[in-house]
Amino acid sequence: MDEPGRSATDASESDSDVSRKLVGIVKAHDVRLTGSAAGVVAAGGSLSIHNGGCGPVLTNGDVTITNGGCGPLIAKGNVSIEKGGTQAVIAAGGATIGRNAFVGVVASPNVTIEDGGRVLLDSPKAIAVGAGVGLGVALLTRLLKR
Repeated sequence: MDEPGRSATDASESDSDVSRKLVGIVKAHDVRLTGSAAGVVAAGGSLSIHNGGCGPVLTNGDVTITNGGCGPLIAKGNVSIEKGGTQAVIAAGGATIGRNAFVGVVASPNVTIEDGGRVLLDSPKAIAVGAGVGLGVALLTRLLKR
């Protein structure tokens, strides 16, 4: 699977090193995307993205993104992003948003935002916004039923 310039639609191995490819689905233990794009990534271990990107991510390990990005991300381990971004992060470990990184929503027990990193909503803000929207919908529903 490591032939340069070759396209693939599905990669499923014990460890997957995807370099300069377009892949539909990657399901492996440890996944490394280098200069590649993938649709869905499911990793039993860790995920590393360098100069690439993917869609939704589900991983049992750590996630490291450098010069890349992904869609919604759920990780059992730590998440580290530098010069990249993602829509949403749900991490059981810590989340580090490094320089020139952006995340829409972060839910993690330990969120670190370094200089130059940006987060739209972190855990406390996301909970507050969700509670506020829920209360507003409940009140609006109650008023409309009268």
